[in-house]
Amino acid sequence: MLFNSLHFVVFFLIVLALNQCLRALPTMQKCMLLLASYYFYGQWHWEYLLLIWFSTIVDYLIGLQLPRSSNPKRLVIISVIVNIGFLAIFKYANWLIASFNGGADALGAAWHITPIDLLLPVGISFYTFQSLSYTIDVYRGALQPRRRLLDYALAVAFFPQLEAGPIVRAREFFIELDGPRNVALSDVQRALVLIAFGFVKKMVFADTLAGFVDPVFDHPEGAHFWDTLLGIYAFAFQIYCDFSGYTDIAIGCALLLGIRFPQNFNYPYIAESLQDFWRRWHMTLSRWLRDYLYIALGGNRRGEARTLANLMITMLLGGLWHGASWNFVIWGGLHGGYLVFERVALQRLPFWQSPALPMRLLRWLLTFHLVCFAWIFFRAKTLTASLAVIGNLLHGAASVIQDFSQDHHLGLALLLIALMLSQFIGGYGHIKQRLSEDRGTRFAAAMTLILLALILFTPGKNIPFIYFQF
Repeated sequence: MLFNSLHFVVFFLIVLALNQCLRALPTMQKCMLLLASYYFYGQWHWEYLLLIWFSTIVDYLIGLQLPRSSNPKRLVIISVIVNIGFLAIFKYANWLIASFNGGADALGAAWHITPIDLLLPVGISFYTFQSLSYTIDVYRGALQPRRRLLDYALAVAFFPQLEAGPIVRAREFFIELDGPRNVALSDVQRALVLIAFGFVKKMVFADTLAGFVDPVFDHPEGAHFWDTLLGIYAFAFQIYCDFSGYTDIAIGCALLLGIRFPQNFNYPYIAESLQDFWRRWHMTLSRWLRDYLYIALGGNRRGEARTLANLMITMLLGGLWHGASWNFVIWGGLHGGYLVFERVALQRLPFWQSPALPMRLLRWLLTFHLVCFAWIFFRAKTLTASLAVIGNLLHGAASVIQDFSQDHHLGLALLLIALMLSQFIGGYGHIKQRLSEDRGTRFAAAMTLILLALILFTPGKNIPFIYFQF
């Protein structure tokens, strides 16, 4: 079920009404939300609910046994095997098989393994990470095991974040679930601002930019220099508007139901370093990788060389988490390399850390373009396509002027400049917060403009959210 569909709007209004009616009956309210979440997920493929149920039961039972076990580490290993095993089977098995077959062909061997005919369950990467964080937190003593299966099942399957995040840890969710869950008028206004911004990001900007991005990356052999360059910038904003739009809607819907989610994006394209970028982009994943992978590897506690190795391993695995492809490994490796270079070289140069405006602009410009270059490997379907896109930039540099089409390229360039300016205006002007707190005409005017934009500029077809494939 897509957020940007009439089906979801009707579904959510019914759930919202039932949630209000059952406020005096908290157990019934939780049961309703859990059943609604299973219905929401089941609209993709009902049979994959079995995966969520199995993972939920296993980690719930492990959580109960951890405090009294003589060997708790073994139970955590079982949880890791179950959850990562699901990812390995459904997400990575065919990629590993294809890599093996490709290696066999390169060696001239006749060994081949037949690929598995499996459909990737929507959101599997998100709910497995959420479930894993529960058992690890209980093992570490950061969280008491949840006695009621209903509460834990709802933490895993709560529908607003189920399919594409944000990654809400069990301890964060339980704090909200156990609280009064009153929805004040200010919460309603903030939720409406988030939902409205989310829809306009996705349906007006991301879906429009897809029309420029797809030809460049799906058929790079036919793209000229300006098509390619603007297509790369366009994808940077497409994926931001698409994914941050989803999480804005998810956070807003959860807030209307009395659950507060953590922030997931904070205007990442105004970052002045790669470290700052990852503090602003997909923040819940960044925190998850830091707390459960980077720190588990030793973090920065075992010397500089080990710290750099841990950074690189974390980013490589973070890239692989996004998809079963060598392109995602390269994307993660590039970001790992960026972070290592920053730590080893740039952060040790006093002039590079200067607060002067020219240096801040230079840091921002470098960071943005390094991120955009890495996006090539994230978006292209194959390594060959990635290299073709890069080749279009290099080979087309000599024909920059004649390739520029006044109508086609200028309009897209102006749109991208406007989107970049919106990052600075939103980030430094705190636009969402101001609109959420305004009780006058600015809030009404903003909502009216967003509604008009949705009516006038939304493309005619529904495009699934990009992160559904992860």
